[in-house]
Amino acid sequence: MILEHYSAAKALIRTGTTVYMWSVPDTPKYPYVCLWGDPGNESSGGPDGDSLEDVPDVLDLRIRATYAGLTGDSVLIVCRNTRADLNRKTPAVAGWSPGKLRQASLMDVQTDTSVTLTGGANPVFAVDEFALVSSKL
Repeated sequence: MILEHYSAAKALIRTGTTVYMWSVPDTPKYPYVCLWGDPGNESSGGPDGDSLEDVPDVLDLRIRATYAGLTGDSVLIVCRNTRADLNRKTPAVAGWSPGKLRQASLMDVQTDTSVTLTGGANPVFAVDEFALVSSKL
């Protein structure tokens, strides 16, 4: 159920944007967004947070999006486009009723000095988080 939620978020991102999940190849296509995050917290529903059967039926995820580009401008463009595609949008997951994705900035735009491109330049990146709470139907 966790992977299906990540895949549903990825499906919301418009074509034309390079999207990776979990990892980036050695020679990525810039600019890009890489989706990653936590495996979520599972809980059981009900007014007091527990169902009578105590079966997990709520998933609370923090999907993270790392935006990367060759310049700050390209990072901001892929960030703008991805936010437009994800923020306040509801992914479709079979058997689940996801809420809306809610964006928060986690890391400002900065140079990635751990990566050196051909010619000696360094790419630039930023990170957002999209909170998602989903209930089993």
